[in-house]
Amino acid sequence: MSVTTERGGKSRRPQANDDEDDARQPLYAAPALDKGLDILEFLSKQEEAMTRRDIAEGLGRSVSEIFRMIDCLARRSYIVQEEDSFSLGLKLFELAHEFPPMNRLLKEALPRMEALAKAADQSCHLTVMRDGRQIVIAQVDTPEGIGFSLKVGAKVDLLKSASGHVLLAFQEAQEAERLISQAAPDLDEATHKTVLRTIAKVRKQGFAFMKSRQFSGVEAISYPVFDRRGHTVAALTVPYVTRLDDRDRPPAEDAQAALAETVARLNSALGSKGPKASGPQPT
Repeated sequence: MSVTTERGGKSRRPQANDDEDDARQPLYAAPALDKGLDILEFLSKQEEAMTRRDIAEGLGRSVSEIFRMIDCLARRSYIVQEEDSFSLGLKLFELAHEFPPMNRLLKEALPRMEALAKAADQSCHLTVMRDGRQIVIAQVDTPEGIGFSLKVGAKVDLLKSASGHVLLAFQEAQEAERLISQAAPDLDEATHKTVLRTIAKVRKQGFAFMKSRQFSGVEAISYPVFDRRGHTVAALTVPYVTRLDDRDRPPAEDAQAALAETVARLNSALGSKGPKASGPQPT
């Protein structure tokens, strides 16, 4: 056991509760940074702009405590001011995309997505997991601009979407369970078993092909994108829409084949050798 020296040269042995005290308190306190991060995290969950008072009440602080933090974040474009209200800006989104692994993924994916949209005559989008949620990071519309599309930055339901099933299917079993619990903490046992069977099937066949559970007339086709270590980094999805006035549009099976080829080339460009995770098991 080590001996610590106090002021005045006296030494003492650590007491039994020293470790407990350290565990309860951060090693280095940074109150200003904590306030700034609290503001960003709070605004990220709001659908409308918030006033300083709204933010203060939401964080359980006084307006004077957060006044300078808000001013600093607005000055550096992390939040945007409109009259007397504030909303989250795109600075964090831009920083995330400048992060080398994300930048590499988008650089390799976007031109292939554009070629896919032309070949299949359908839109396509790329999603990733961030903080337990599935987020769209790239979207390419059909050449004619008529079809199903999602905005970049949109949050997609993890348990109801083909892309969500793909992202879950190729996770480590323990991580998949954690994500399911986080996405639906009140999920009943029967539905939980159904989810596990569904994603086990997706893993076995290597992709998801299903009728949308959220939009009528849409068939979602999704494939996993892996990094060089075999970890799932994204899902590339074609939300196939049948046009009643265009019988010459390639069928869903052709769109699936084009998507499979696109993802195979993308995985190759990223140096992937396929999935590494053992995956969740059906029950």
